[in-house]
Amino acid sequence: MSNMVRTGARAATAATLASILTSAGLLGQECEFEANSAAATASGAIQELAEAATAQDSMAIFTEAWEALTADLDSDNPVVPLLGAQIQIGLGNFPDAVAFLDRYDATASPECMMHGEAQRYNGWVRLYNQGVTAYSASDYDTALDAFMLANDFNPDLRTYSNAALLQSQLGDNAGAIETYQAALAADIPEADAESLRGIVRGLGDMLAVEGRADEAVQTYSDYLASHPDDVVIQIRYAGVLADQGQTEESSAIYAETLERTDLTYQQWLEVGVGFYNGQNFPDAATAFGKAREGNPYNKEAMENYVNASIQSGRPGPVIALADTLTRWYPYDELAHQLHFQALGRADMNERAMEVMGEEQELPLSVTFSQMAAAANGRYVVQIAFTNRTAAGTLQILFEFVDVGGQVVTEHTHAFEADSGGFTFEIESDVPLAGFRYGTIGG
Repeated sequence: MSNMVRTGARAATAATLASILTSAGLLGQECEFEANSAAATASGAIQELAEAATAQDSMAIFTEAWEALTADLDSDNPVVPLLGAQIQIGLGNFPDAVAFLDRYDATASPECMMHGEAQRYNGWVRLYNQGVTAYSASDYDTALDAFMLANDFNPDLRTYSNAALLQSQLGDNAGAIETYQAALAADIPEADAESLRGIVRGLGDMLAVEGRADEAVQTYSDYLASHPDDVVIQIRYAGVLADQGQTEESSAIYAETLERTDLTYQQWLEVGVGFYNGQNFPDAATAFGKAREGNPYNKEAMENYVNASIQSGRPGPVIALADTLTRWYPYDELAHQLHFQALGRADMNERAMEVMGEEQELPLSVTFSQMAAAANGRYVVQIAFTNRTAAGTLQILFEFVDVGGQVVTEHTHAFEADSGGFTFEIESDVPLAGFRYGTIGG
């Protein structure tokens, strides 16, 4: 009979995985490993992590654990590669950790597979965070490497998507296409619907850009076979068909979509973007108008409706809305541009020049302003701006409205003139439909 790890010896091995098992809710499940002295010694070393005061201390502990485990590294006991993976993740040697996990998966019993899965998730999280940190620091090559390696641990549409977007940003469209295709080929169970749509959309767009329209059509067609009600992909599908000269089929999709009455304002926004990207400006304006029917105070819907209307040759009816945008967002560069364009296209050139002159005299220019819904009644507001003549500490009053246009809550935000932007959160028991801000104060 094999000598199974129990009592004290088992405690040493179990303690090694304690943090993983506890977080995953796996303690108490039937999984036992045979005794291994090297693993027990390495496990004992790892327990000292709880006392590590610095990252340097943690590295020293993982190094000590690794030295202990190397005494029996070729053991066929699955606990050895499992601990090897944990240690190598701690040391930052992620490719080696993947190799250990592959070895563990090949030798562990079915009831113990969850421990390998937990370590794979552990490695994925670390690499995902590394990628985000590197991207924020504009270290795009390091970010790409982290996202790509993360998928070796745990295939996930988020890291596939981030990697493909980075590859495209770095000019490697062929690599981006391969990454998108790998994401679909991974056939990830219970993949998030929005993430899957993003992968399909990204792949289709990239194939179209690279002149591989037939493959884009097939990509969209395959997806729509199992997601027939996804209007966002339907619009992209119709756009590629139109580019291929299949105007009858694409026109039918456009017409059918515009007749729908079951779409949310967010979906109409996506539909409008699809029309706009296909340079179908009249239908884009119609879609954005329907988005405004669902939420007349959504900033993106207002901006896009004005823009699409101007591009479709109907500037007159949106001059008033463009003026509203400049009053609701007095420092927004885009609001003033849209107001200027609407007036100019309507042959109101004198007033258009006045609007442009007013914008140029502003103390700062907001290049990005957005309110995005988060979880549990929270909303995130992001502002980016270019300072012109402002100085010191400034304040702006923000008002938040419901779908009826009533002010639900207010927030006065202080920021430095040379900060370039800021972010804050607001909470509301009432769903917020939009926001606006006032002029700056000192």
